[in-house]
Amino acid sequence: MNVSLRQRFGYHLHAWRRGLGNLALFHTRHCQGQLLSMHQSGTHWLKFMLAHALSHHYGTPGPVYNHANDIIGGPRDPQVYPQLPRLLASHTIPHPLLGYPFIHQRLRLPRYVVLVRDLRAALASNYVKWQEHYQVDFSTYLRGDVAGRRYNSDLWWVLRFLNTWGEVIARVPARVILVRYEDLQRDTAGQLARVAAHFALDLPVAALAHAIAVSDKASMLARADPARPAGAVRLSATADPHYTAADRAFIMAVCAACLRHPCGYDYADWSRVEASARD
Repeated sequence: MNVSLRQRFGYHLHAWRRGLGNLALFHTRHCQGQLLSMHQSGTHWLKFMLAHALSHHYGTPGPVYNHANDIIGGPRDPQVYPQLPRLLASHTIPHPLLGYPFIHQRLRLPRYVVLVRDLRAALASNYVKWQEHYQVDFSTYLRGDVAGRRYNSDLWWVLRFLNTWGEVIARVPARVILVRYEDLQRDTAGQLARVAAHFALDLPVAALAHAIAVSDKASMLARADPARPAGAVRLSATADPHYTAADRAFIMAVCAACLRHPCGYDYADWSRVEASARD
């Protein structure tokens, strides 16, 4: 399967346009660190653990809801506990200038942690969460909207996120690190400690261990925010939609043509996706 010229041109045009116009990270640089994540990549889980570790260490109440915005919020959220290190979280795609070390030094930018996930799992999860809103079948959703207007996250958005942040990580590895959701699952304690160290949080082992102990899925589900859409915490993957042969061919073709920074994932290998679908 070939990727059409319209799709390629549209992807590069909108990636360039949106990248140059996004100055958000320069406006929100006055903090200790920022977590930037793909949609459906474990954002709530990592934030919830970090928030509990901070509250345990500094003696403040834990997060009210599983999104933990009262402790690690977005740029517009108020700082509820001024005694805590200021951390922010968003799904922001960076301006190209973040790929230059002297910009980080000149503007005194904070440290960044970029959280990613196998895009096939992330897209399936996003569809399950938003399918009632999208009102299309899974295969239609997978083809996405190159202009970025139809969905809150789709394949083309994910490509922009991975390519731009992948470039920044390659150029400024001392200031920006990559965390894979699958590694966070496999070695939660090690990856959480790595994130805390990168943010210079100086959290003791006891605080990190406490955070992991109270951040299981059942505990997080009990703290769901009733004002937000359901689906932030999923107890099983049984509802994941099925990738048809045509869907797989499309994903592989687009990744081969447009994905410059796969972040360690092999999108020609579907064995893990098949295994996950059988579980």
